Amino acid sequence: MAAAFLSLPAISSAQTDNPRGIYKMMTLTGKLGEIKSPFDQYKICTDSVTLMLSIKENVFQIQDNDHKVFNYTGEQPKDENDKSTLIYDSNAEHFTLKWWNAGRGHIYFPDKNWCIEKYEADQYSETGREVFDALTAAPVAVKANPLLGTWRVLGDVDELRDIKKALPKMLESDEKSKYHNSFYIFSPQTFALVLRFQGGVVNPVEYDGKKAYKLNDKTLRVKWLTKDRIAVEEKIDYRTDWKILERIADGQTMLSRIASQNISGNRR
Repeated sequence: MAAAFLSLPAISSAQTDNPRGIYKMMTLTGKLGEIKSPFDQYKICTDSVTLMLSIKENVFQIQDNDHKVFNYTGEQPKDENDKSTLIYDSNAEHFTLKWWNAGRGHIYFPDKNWCIEKYEADQYSETGREVFDALTAAPVAVKANPLLGTWRVLGDVDELRDIKKALPKMLESDEKSKYHNSFYIFSPQTFALVLRFQGGVVNPVEYDGKKAYKLNDKTLRVKWLTKDRIAVEEKIDYRTDWKILERIADGQTMLSRIASQNISGNRR
C-alpha cells in the first residue's frame, strides 16, 4: 500500500533510521500514563514533508501540522530549554515521537510537559485501510469501467445545454472556485471524495453500463462529454443539477498529489 506512494528504504534492524512510510499511532503517554491510542491517526513520512491523517466517524482529514520532516534526533533534548520535537527508536517499521505540549487542558496530554507517541508501520483500522487504498490507488481506467481513476471537480451546471458556455469559465476560475483541490476517486475497492484535503470513503461504485453508476442504494446518471470529462447527476431536493468532472491522467496517486501540494505550500 505505502509503496504505491513512497519509495521506501529497506527495513533495517537499526533504530536510528529516519522514519519513511505510513505509520499508525499505537500508544500515547500522557496524563494517564501509556495507553492505547484513542485516535485513529497516521503519520505519512517522506523526505520532503510529514503529513498527519486522522479519521473520525469515517471522515478523514490530512494536515501538515508538524511543519517539519521527521528525521532521527535521539531521545534527549539538547538542554532543558530545548523543546524541539524528538524522533527516536526509528526505522521503516516503527518510530517514537516526543513533543512538548505548551497548551492547556487537553484530556490526554499533560500541560507544559513532554508527550510521547509510538507509531508502527503496516497497521490500519478497517476505515484507515479503505482510506489509504483509495489515496494510493493507481489511477488507471480500464475498458470495463472507464470511471476508474481520479477526477477533479470543475463545478456545477443546472442544465447540460449550458455546459459549452460554462466550461471555459470553470477552467479560468479553477483556483478561486470552491471546488479547487476537490476530487472524486474511483478505485476497484472504494469510492472516495476529497474536498480540500478532507473527505470520506464509501463502498465501491457499481458501474451500470455507460450511462450510470450505483453508489450504495442510489443510481446516478453519467453523461460523457468527452472520454475525459463527464457530468454526474446530482439530485438536490426536487431539482437535478450536474457536477462536471475532468479526469486526471498524470499517473500520480492522490496521496502523492496532496504531499506535493503541501510541499509547494510550505515553500511560499
